[in-house]
Amino acid sequence: MDYFFSQRKQWLITIIIVFCGAVCGIHIAKLGPSMNSLINEFSMSLTEAGILASTFTLLTIFIGIFVGNLMPGIGVKRLICLAMLLSASGSLLSLSSDDYQFLIIGRAFEGIGLIIMMIAGPTTVSMFTSETSRAKYTGAWAAFMPFGTAMSFLLAPLLIPDYGWRGLWWFSVGFSIACLIAALIWIPSDQEPIRFKLDQSKLERTIRTTPLIWIGCIFAVHSLVFHVILQFIPIYGTSELGLSFTVISLTIAGFCLLNVFGNFISGYAIHRGIKPHVLINIHFLAVPLIAILLFMPSISDAVRLSGILIGALFTSLTPSAAFVLISKLASEKSDIPAFNGLMLQVQGAGILFGPSLTGWAVEYFQNWQAAGYILIAASVIVLLIVYSRIRTINFLTWRPA
Repeated sequence: MDYFFSQRKQWLITIIIVFCGAVCGIHIAKLGPSMNSLINEFSMSLTEAGILASTFTLLTIFIGIFVGNLMPGIGVKRLICLAMLLSASGSLLSLSSDDYQFLIIGRAFEGIGLIIMMIAGPTTVSMFTSETSRAKYTGAWAAFMPFGTAMSFLLAPLLIPDYGWRGLWWFSVGFSIACLIAALIWIPSDQEPIRFKLDQSKLERTIRTTPLIWIGCIFAVHSLVFHVILQFIPIYGTSELGLSFTVISLTIAGFCLLNVFGNFISGYAIHRGIKPHVLINIHFLAVPLIAILLFMPSISDAVRLSGILIGALFTSLTPSAAFVLISKLASEKSDIPAFNGLMLQVQGAGILFGPSLTGWAVEYFQNWQAAGYILIAASVIVLLIVYSRIRTINFLTWRPA
């Protein structure tokens, strides 16, 4: 069904979707500032903490393409509301017990909400916005993760000293419920009855669209970089650099807020005709410099923190580029959910293995420089993928919005 909304209505729907996406950003980011509190309460090692971070997206690498395939039959509004319910339920489950297993299971519930929202979000934006200006709305949607993570890190110094990790978990429950209510009120209702049926031809068409795999690999490395900063910089900053919890939390919050602006810049740049692969190149040329500033020795703390903040504007260029490329690859709007699902299924590996690999490397080599080397190596891989694969996609399929 085609929808024709005023620009004001398109922005309202997009903003609601961004807030619902921010729920997932809050849930995934709340672990970072809470890490020390959780490690102390549950006696976790750094590797176990990385596994806890990875659990959030464990199911992403198995179910993404199927969620995307089923989405047209279920309806985007129903799925967004389900994502909000799962997110709130996962947090409540973690809060209901002092057992580490319940914490893991709760994170898994939140992770299912994430994959649903990450597929339903850009699909909804594509459905309810005009094609000629969609890149702008996509840029706004792509800011959902840094927006949500910024809230977690801004609130952490206020809640954790008095309430521990549970303070952020309770906030995430309240925000999830508030966004559920907003979605029920303002997102247009699904017109068709629910039907659970896999479209075999669409599934085969999605799997045959191999560029989605390469875009997913790039997004996976983007997620690895983003989540290494979110999950480990709080520990690194307080334990190795001697910074206060408040200073490091506000620095990460600033990183996330500047990421929001970076996503808007990326969306408008694409709208003005800048090719997506150019933005991805800029992103991953900047990451090695940030890794050097963050993790290499003999660098002042002021320079390290400045590197995080300046790097934020460059490390937020990929999401908008990826989502726009996928919308261009899809010959029909109905293909977008499945295409997003496959891309995010591959991307989930970045969140799943990135924190665990980083935690293991730091412990094995007994220094934080190992984290920097992982980021540098991953960036080189992305630049090779862009040079050999993504540039061709752009020349064949790209038209400015």
